[in-house]
Parts: sequence; C-alpha cells; structure tokens
Amino acid sequence: MILICFFLLLTVVSYLRYWSGRGMKDFYSSEPMLFSHRGVTSDYPENTLEAYKMSEERGFNGIELDIISSKDGVLYCSHNHQLEQETDSSGYIHQMISTKLDKIKTGIFSHPNNQKSIPRIEDVFNNISDNIRLNIEIKFSGLFDFSTISAIKIFLKKNKVRQKILISSFNPLIVFYSRWLIPHVKTGFLIENISMLKWMNFCHPDCIHPRADFLKKELISICKKKNVFINTWTVNSESSIDFCKKLGVSGIITDISKTTDV
Repeated sequence: MILICFFLLLTVVSYLRYWSGRGMKDFYSSEPMLFSHRGVTSDYPENTLEAYKMSEERGFNGIELDIISSKDGVLYCSHNHQLEQETDSSGYIHQMISTKLDKIKTGIFSHPNNQKSIPRIEDVFNNISDNIRLNIEIKFSGLFDFSTISAIKIFLKKNKVRQKILISSFNPLIVFYSRWLIPHVKTGFLIENISMLKWMNFCHPDCIHPRADFLKKELISICKKKNVFINTWTVNSESSIDFCKKLGVSGIITDISKTTDV
C-alpha cells in the first residue's frame, strides 16, 4: 500500500512539475503571425464568414474565432451565448436547435445595414484557404460545460480539416480535455489574470494566450523553459505590436483591418 501511494504521489508531482509543451513550430507560417480577431470587422459583423474571408483578402495568415455548440451539437461561430447581444433574436445558442439558428442574422448593432448569418464551423473550413491558421476559442456556459469541446471532437473525427487549427479556451478543464482527448490538435490556454497561470501546470497547453500587459520577462522565461509558445491579445497599435515583436512572441491577435497597417 505504501509503495502504491508513493508511486501515485510521484506520478502527480511529475505531471504537475516535469512537463513541457509539444512544440508549435509547424503551426506558424511566420513569426510573429498576426491573427485577425474575429475576422476583419470594419465592413462585416464579427465572427461571420464574410469577416473571415476579408481577413484573408487583407493579408492575414491567421484568424481567431469563437465557437459554441447548439442544442443538437452543431458548431456555430459566435462570441456570446446570449443572442440578444449580437443578433435580431433572443435566447441562448446552446439552448436552440440548428434549424432555428440558421435563420438568425447577426450584427444588428454593429452593422445594422449589413447583417449576416451566423456561420457553422464547416462553412468556415470549406471557404477559407488551406494555408490559413485558425485559432478556435471554445466558449462555455459554466466551468463543467464540455458541450462545445465534445462537439468539435466529434466533428474532427468525422471530417477532414485541411487547415491547421489550434484549440484554445479560458477554461483549463477544456484545455485539459482537448490536450488528452484530441491529441492531434495543439492547445492554447487563454489568461485574463495572472493568477490563472498556475493552471498551466494542470492542463499542459502548447501555448498560452495572455493579455498583452502580462508580457513580462518572468512570464516569457517560464514559457521558454516549458517549450510553451505565446500568442498575445488584443494588440491594436503599431507601437504595441512592435513591442510584442521585440519580446519574441509567436502570435499576435489584433483588431487591425489589414496587415499593411503595421
């Protein structure tokens, strides 16, 4: 019994302390790579197929997008569960079936004269070039909401995706799920406060996504030791982007409308 307990303790300590990322070198097409935040939103509503396609036209090699699973397991691109925040409808995406969601328009507040459909994730994969990298953020309604990450696991098992993708989330449990149950896809852990960094030792991400103001030498040093790459958000000025470049981050998530702006 003592030997079993010792072995379990050793396993836990090793898991939490002696680990490293799997590497991301084959993911980036340039360094640092600019990710268009929810697509280019100057002309189209965020997280729409048109905004994503505009990103590609404007020279972006990467797109950051958000997904939520419907009640019947269909993946839609949206930052918010609550439809009132972006659309002409009401209710919650995760509580509605796909046949109803397909009829809803988004951008009612940001682009009232140019509203668009909420795209399914397969629409994105089918209409974006193979060389575009997709940073897919998994949204969740609660800490133990695995509906969206489970749905994309099923989707990826059934469908061949041509683009290289990265699955990211603010929820360390979702990152953990993706790391071990979707092992062929790289993972990113979003950090909105520095205290969340400790969860990195639990979910073992391949990269972290900290707010730009968290980019300190100590954080960069920790990431280098763990072979964890950095994609920072949301960086919108030329001077800030230059600052991130000098620090050696691998990815920059930005709201700028075209790459020639920096």
